[in-house]
Amino acid sequence: MEALIPIVCILAGLLLIAVEVYLIPGFNVIGILGAMLIIFAVGYAYSESGIFGGTIALSGTLASGILLFMMLWRSGAWDRFILSTTLKTEADAASRRSDARAQYLGKAGVAITPLRPTGIAEIDGQRVEVSTEGEFIAVGSKIRIVAMDRRRFFARLETA
Repeated sequence: MEALIPIVCILAGLLLIAVEVYLIPGFNVIGILGAMLIIFAVGYAYSESGIFGGTIALSGTLASGILLFMMLWRSGAWDRFILSTTLKTEADAASRRSDARAQYLGKAGVAITPLRPTGIAEIDGQRVEVSTEGEFIAVGSKIRIVAMDRRRFFARLETA
């Protein structure tokens, strides 16, 4: 009769974990109760049946836990825990923005505001924020975009 208590508790704990995975994923209380029940059952088996009985209970728990995990894996229940969507669309959008920004490299424009060192320039009819490499460029000066980083364009005074 003493061996029946840990066996029933281990099976009940595994059942609670299976219920957690299949029926109410994300709630966690049921799964935690199942894990605590299993730990209690193994501890009870060690205290009541000694090392031999506790080791048998632990081995049986590990074997049945692995079997339960394999059944849940094959049934597809674990797929609910994994994000299956990708962030590829965001990466593609960032790539398109970068390509659109790269179109200004090497283009000539006119400084609309003073560039000291940052200001606004008009390039191909578009207003673009640009920075110089440190020098002052007056309003109306012809500039050329020579470089860019993730946030800004760098312009130089266009020499005739």
